[in-house]
Amino acid sequence: MDELGWVLNREGHYKEAEPLQRKTIDLRRKSLGPQHPDTLRSMTNLASTLVQEGHYPEAEQLQRQALDLQRRSPGPEHPDTLRSMTNLGNTLYRAGRYKEAEKLQRETLEIQRRVLGGEHPDTLRSASNLANTLVRLGRYADAESLQRETLDQRRRVLGPEHPDTLVTTTDLAVSLKRQGHYPEAEKLERDTLGIQRRVLGPEHPSTLMSMNNLASTLNMQNRYAEAEQLLREALDIQRRTLGAEHPETLRSMVNLASSLRKQGRYAEAEKLGRQALDIRLRVLGPDHQDTALSEYNLAIVEEYVGKSEEALRLLRESVDHGLSTANSLTIEKDPDFKLLHGQPGFDALIAHINERAAGGGKAK
Repeated sequence: MDELGWVLNREGHYKEAEPLQRKTIDLRRKSLGPQHPDTLRSMTNLASTLVQEGHYPEAEQLQRQALDLQRRSPGPEHPDTLRSMTNLGNTLYRAGRYKEAEKLQRETLEIQRRVLGGEHPDTLRSASNLANTLVRLGRYADAESLQRETLDQRRRVLGPEHPDTLVTTTDLAVSLKRQGHYPEAEKLERDTLGIQRRVLGPEHPSTLMSMNNLASTLNMQNRYAEAEQLLREALDIQRRTLGAEHPETLRSMVNLASSLRKQGRYAEAEKLGRQALDIRLRVLGPDHQDTALSEYNLAIVEEYVGKSEEALRLLRESVDHGLSTANSLTIEKDPDFKLLHGQPGFDALIAHINERAAGGGKAK
């Protein structure tokens, strides 16, 4: 039952996975006890599903429970305990609590370097996670330095074509993009995509994700036609191999809608963006961060076509249901919303965002 739940999780069927995983935990607590490794593993699996559904508070609670038990036995430096620390750090990251994530990730990385060694796969994974958090905190140079160090180690230990090496290459490209170094980022992404097409195949999920990443870089360089071609190719494959409601399929739809918007093709962008939002509302629910991002992106399109009231409604829904505080605070200065500036509804929204931020995201 636990294995089936995990398979459903990996395939993006989170709502089907969750009840199976809850039942597994209940059975294992009764038969094995709350501290048995299999019980703790089931708690970790359920937490992973909850994270994917955007239910961060419950996921965090489960992970902290498991971590507290593991720190007592098998101990604070055991690999299983360190993996639980990594999982909790990832949940804090996904919830937009980047400073808390950074603190826990640094603690985890220091222990792993001392206990496992600097080139252990788990150590390198933690270094990669910390670098991603630094990117979110706007510390791009620090992130780049850590990513280059990690990439050198992974190339040496795992080889240039190992999936973890390619992940670090992709992450480094993100840091470079954030600093405006588009040519180097594009080269890294093209190299990664070429390897994945050859080693994993053109329809592998990682290959398709890399196509999305490269399209993003092309969009940033105003090469919209090239980006659109890549995104349409990826979307066609994902609809056929993953299904129309898979998270990665929906991500491609949102990215394609963004590319169409940047070309001034607002009607097409609006139609595609609304399709993606409707599916995310049904599959993920209104409180998932991906749903919130769909609302945010669709609000931009609605503003450009003169539907300011709908744009403001979508933004308010996004802020109140899933958009991180960090992302919410960028709305006021986001140039995509310049047409809304000066409108009473926009001013009220910004006041609402600031109130929520001051109150820890709880104001309504």
